[in-house]
Amino acid sequence: MSLPETHARFDLKFTLPERPGSDMPNLPLELDDLTDASLMSVYSETVAWVNYAKAELAKAEILEEGALSALRQTEAEALLDQWDSVSKGDRVTMAKARRDIDPRVVEHHHRHLQARAYRKMVDTVFDRGERNANVLSRELSRRISVAPTERRLQWTGA
Repeated sequence: MSLPETHARFDLKFTLPERPGSDMPNLPLELDDLTDASLMSVYSETVAWVNYAKAELAKAEILEEGALSALRQTEAEALLDQWDSVSKGDRVTMAKARRDIDPRVVEHHHRHLQARAYRKMVDTVFDRGERNANVLSRELSRRISVAPTERRLQWTGA
């Protein structure tokens, strides 16, 4: 199945999340200062960003794999093209060196490095969002576990 066919098949069953806003929210320094509603709002926005970043990470990984595949194919073609020329007596090391400086291979190598760098950058955004969401989730859990005790104290007047 080709990449366009895969995308078309995916699009029949799913949609990828839209970019949730201009920037991923920063983790507030003092979580205790946030109201429950504000905390939940920051948490919801952070989770939306994590979902978006994960989808972007998957797309970046697919692009990186495609770039690597194109690089490997171009390397093989360049090796075969130059092997049939005057250099039949070359050792494998020289043949690979000639292949590696072939302009087509250099271009595909550059594309692969760009795709890899983009994937790594998206991965850092995803990781940051996931860590922030975990911190916010722990704060929500802490507040939920404290709330019944506080309510009981309010009711009993103790």
